Amino acid sequence: MGGSSNVRGFHTFLALVICLSGFQAFADEKKNQLEELFIWKTSDELKLSSQEEKKFTDIIKSLNKRKSDLNQSLHDSVDKMAAAKTSKEREEEMGRYRKNLTAYNKISEEEVDKLKTVLGTDRLAQYLKIKQDLTGRIKSMLANPEQKSLPVKKPLPNPKVIVE
Repeated sequence: MGGSSNVRGFHTFLALVICLSGFQAFADEKKNQLEELFIWKTSDELKLSSQEEKKFTDIIKSLNKRKSDLNQSLHDSVDKMAAAKTSKEREEEMGRYRKNLTAYNKISEEEVDKLKTVLGTDRLAQYLKIKQDLTGRIKSMLANPEQKSLPVKKPLPNPKVIVE
């Protein structure tokens, strides 16, 4: 992976974008922009052909959409469990929660299987490394928000008054 410094720079950029967004839930437009940026940069790092990039993009977008939908269902289930009036209602909602959780976790396996057919083993390993690095960087920034990943610019000195 000769472009590891490019990957680090990209990860820093994405992490910065996330930090600047205040860790709030992103609007759909922001999520789409980040998704597009991730796809573009990953495609570039993996040196995908246009046909491979199309397949890769379709897979990533489809899986991300399903993850988002299932994540929303998981949040809704927790809210419903908290609001349930009886243990029976909670138990029924817990069943739905577990079903959605299992489906959510299966998406990662599906990601590996589908991307292996497009990327092959070597580039799939490279993709997983890029994704792992990004995830680790974001988690680190969330855990240590005071830690700066980019150098802090020194303040400019006070302007000098020139008298003519």
